[in-house]
Order: sequence, then structure tokens, then C-alpha cells
Amino acid sequence: MFWKKKKDLVEKLLDRDLEYKERSQAALDISNRPEIKYFEPLVEAMENDPEPAVRMNAAFALGELRMKDGKKPLMKAIKEDGSEWVRGHAASSLTKLSIDFNDVEDLLIEMLDKDRDAGARRHYAHSLGMIGSDKKSGLILMSILQNDLDPGVRADAAEALGILGYQESYEVITNASKNDIDGDVRRQAMVAKRKLDLER
Repeated sequence: MFWKKKKDLVEKLLDRDLEYKERSQAALDISNRPEIKYFEPLVEAMENDPEPAVRMNAAFALGELRMKDGKKPLMKAIKEDGSEWVRGHAASSLTKLSIDFNDVEDLLIEMLDKDRDAGARRHYAHSLGMIGSDKKSGLILMSILQNDLDPGVRADAAEALGILGYQESYEVITNASKNDIDGDVRRQAMVAKRKLDLER
């Protein structure tokens, strides 16, 4: 009786003959055991797998690896990937890297304006709260909270302003906590207002 050799995670991740769910699960499994040897296979999967779910989980796993070399491919994914979920998870993963965030911040601000998909914009807004600067990110997040048509994006912008501690947004946050038509936005704005109150 012949036994088939069990595929390792890299083989599963890159084997296009497998069901995409198995490839996607391989990327998630890698995220739970971050090792340098997985970096190149994850980049390959994120850039070239035809299934968005696989690319998304590969982007997530690259964040868990926390390797500086992940910056370039993750930024490329934000600019070029056709899936809002891949772009969004790439943005979130960038916040986990020990890198200079200046150009990342600029890209996320640019994409908040250009990207039409709310799922991606939510990730951009939250990520700016994690890595942004008051002068650049604070202003754009205030504008998003006041003007974005999607309530999920507005809610994440409110949360990000609280994380950022951007005191200049206090009046806008207070107004959103009372008057936004969406309950989740009002709740997130109230949480952000409390954070700002503690720092005043």
C-alpha cells in the first residue's frame, strides 16, 4: 500500500489544483505560525492567486509575519488588486509592520479619496487611526466622518479619530455623536468623544 506524502502549507497555498478554500485555509494556518520561510509564498499567493479569498488571507498573513519587506507588496496590493477585501486587509496588515509610515499614510489618504468600495475605505480609515499623524490624517478623517455616504466608513472614521486623539475634531465628533442618522456612527463618535475628553 502506498501512502501519499502529506502536502505542507506552502504546497497547499500554491497548488492551484486544490479547491480555493484549501488554499485560503493554508494562508490562515500560516498566519498562526509566522516564520520567514513563508514570506515569498505568501507574496506569490497575494499577487497571483485568481481567488480573492486566497489573496485576502495571504495579505492578512503577511501582516502577522511582521516583516519589513512586506511593505512594498502590501502597498502594491492596495494600489492594484481588484478586490476591496484584499486592498483593505493589505492596509490593515501594513499597520503591524515596524516601518516608516509616511508614504503609507499618504497612500491611504489618497485611496480614501479614490477608492469607491466602502469595504476597503473602512480599512483605510481605521488604519489611519493606527499609524496616521494629526496634521495629515486628522483632517481627512474629519472630512470622511462629515461627508462619506457609507455609515460604516463614517463609523470607522469616528473610531480612528478617537484612536488618533485628534483634539481638533472634537466639535465634529460631538456633532456626529448627537446628529448622525446612523446609530453605529453615533455610538463610535460617542466613544471617540470620551477618549478625547480624557485627554483634554
